[in-house]
Amino acid sequence: IHAYEIPGAYRETLKVTDSDGNVDYDFVRVTVYDPAYPDRTPSALHAAFSPTFDIHSGTPVTFKVRAFQTTHGEETWDFGDGSDTVTAQSDGNVDPRNKNGYAVTTHRYKKPGDYLVHVKRIDEHGHTAEDRLHVRVQP
Repeated sequence: IHAYEIPGAYRETLKVTDSDGNVDYDFVRVTVYDPAYPDRTPSALHAAFSPTFDIHSGTPVTFKVRAFQTTHGEETWDFGDGSDTVTAQSDGNVDPRNKNGYAVTTHRYKKPGDYLVHVKRIDEHGHTAEDRLHVRVQP
């Protein structure tokens, strides 16, 4: 059991390994509301990447992220491979129907493997919004 101390939108990870050693991941979003402001929806992130298949060492991978419910702060990417973090800023979803507004960055993995990518943003109330992605780099 885990208790969240700060309101926000969190992403938890489930790692599954079968008897042959194959690994896969799944994620679930947990939204924690501030009891002092129960009608205030915490900020959230939507992250995606492409290509999603046939990624090899050196392949440029484009990552996109967009914040919802806040225009304050910036997103910080951790690509899960030990490289430096990257900071970007989306528009905070001023117009939710606008296909633009995503912060975009590109990353290249040096080695094959399974990488868990983590992106987060802290809003003006100190609440965290985060998302996670699983990137598989082929040999």
